[in-house]
Amino acid sequence: MNSALMRYIIRRGVQSIMLAWVATLIAFSIYQAAPGGPLQFLDDDPSVTSADVARLERLYGIDRNIFAQYVSWFAGEDWLPANETWRSGFCLSDQNRCGHGIIRLDFGKSFLFKGESVIDLIVERMGATFVLAFTSMIIGLLGIPLGIWAAVRRGHWPDHSIRVLTVALNTVPHWWLGLLLLIFLGGFLGLVPLSGMQTIGDGSLLDRLHHLLLPATVGAIGGWIGYSRIVRFEMLEVLNQDYVRTARAKGLQERLVVFRHVLRNALMPVITGLSGIFLLALSGSILFETVFSWPGMGRLAILAINARDYPVIMGLFVISSVLGILGLLMVDILYSVVDPRVKYEVIA
Repeated sequence: MNSALMRYIIRRGVQSIMLAWVATLIAFSIYQAAPGGPLQFLDDDPSVTSADVARLERLYGIDRNIFAQYVSWFAGEDWLPANETWRSGFCLSDQNRCGHGIIRLDFGKSFLFKGESVIDLIVERMGATFVLAFTSMIIGLLGIPLGIWAAVRRGHWPDHSIRVLTVALNTVPHWWLGLLLLIFLGGFLGLVPLSGMQTIGDGSLLDRLHHLLLPATVGAIGGWIGYSRIVRFEMLEVLNQDYVRTARAKGLQERLVVFRHVLRNALMPVITGLSGIFLLALSGSILFETVFSWPGMGRLAILAINARDYPVIMGLFVISSVLGILGLLMVDILYSVVDPRVKYEVIA
């Protein structure tokens, strides 16, 4: 590893840490700006007394000043002065401490899931979300050969057909199309499962792939549309460059010209789009996981939002933000692999 790359990784690593810290501030601000406070959901339960509300406020540290709440949530109780003004009995009741700090991956306890650890809830569902997102991304990469074909056959029927198809798919909300396919293929024809990640009592690889087929294919539609358009546009731009004409003049086969010279330089925007796989893991998966009853982070987010489960909401927000930052860092490093013209002394 050369020194320039190492300096760039260190610099971007520091920047990523700062961005992650800003994400915690935003999440905490959402928590503080919640209408009626984070315990408003207790108003719907007639069995809850004022003593219960006061105990929960002490349990979750809501009765303290904002600075003390943020420090406890971010860094843990150990960073607060050991006096009653700051601690106010925080998390000492029921032998249940919930302020160990998110830097120790402790996001507190869930309201909705009866005090279960937030990080345990997220980790339990993270695998399902990444399986769906990663499979959708792999299938979505089929948009790259579509874009290549459209660019090489510009003005002919393959180009026109691909453009018409992508425009038509882009006009339809993908979650709505997924719902229609689920009703038709699953409800009427019985070709695909209606919900879930596996059949109860089965769980074999073939059964899991059967459940994954439709949601992953619907999730890949965005990749087909985006990648095919981007690759087509970029390849048409590169095909007009002088060095491409020079390569053809030297007698290189058209296949070598397209894949060795044109495609490599046209893939830079595609590499940028790959960073979205981490953001898709939460934001894009919310609708798909709801439609297909997929037990992932997106469905957990919907449940937490509907129940006003703020510890889970904040945990999901912070983790998805960190994953997005890591995705952008990964893409910046991959730039030099795809295009050797990128110099870290410049982009750093």
